[in-house]
Amino acid sequence: MTADADATAATPAPKSAKKAAKAARTGSRVRLPKDKNVRILSAVCVVLLLATAALAFFFVRQQQASGARTDATTAATTDVPELLSYTFSSFGSDLSKAESVATPQFRGTYSKLMTGQIEGPAKQNQVVTSASVTNSSVISYSGSKVTLLMFLSQQTKTKAKAESVLNDVAVRVTMRKSGGQWLVDDMTPHP
Repeated sequence: MTADADATAATPAPKSAKKAAKAARTGSRVRLPKDKNVRILSAVCVVLLLATAALAFFFVRQQQASGARTDATTAATTDVPELLSYTFSSFGSDLSKAESVATPQFRGTYSKLMTGQIEGPAKQNQVVTSASVTNSSVISYSGSKVTLLMFLSQQTKTKAKAESVLNDVAVRVTMRKSGGQWLVDDMTPHP
């Protein structure tokens, strides 16, 4: 043996190293120390890990909600004026275009209103009306449904009055996500 080997052999191994070596030979587990500080530190680590996971979950969920609100508002800003704008000479095609941005449930209600109450007078008086959104705000959000309060300016011309009449209106609009697309599911005047 060399001098280094003699020195190593003469120095006793620490007790924990001996236990680890014995455990490795016999296949038994190494036990963690029963030190109170280690248990407290372990508990703190678990709590921090759970808190981080919860924060990450809520952050992702908040980002999804924010995206849904933004997407629904963008769709409503385009779709609601289509529902409230028409020209007497192209009423049928305007109606078809407007119906394409509505859910099946709202499409039936909207179509009945437009053909039953609006179409006749619009053609008779040669009405041309155009709506544009001036402002909007999300009232509520839940998953695939967003409700907004929208403010619009609506300009209307008739054969009796060639000069445009401007009306400011407020509507409560419910948008619903269907087939990856936000559609108008309900629209009611807001007092």
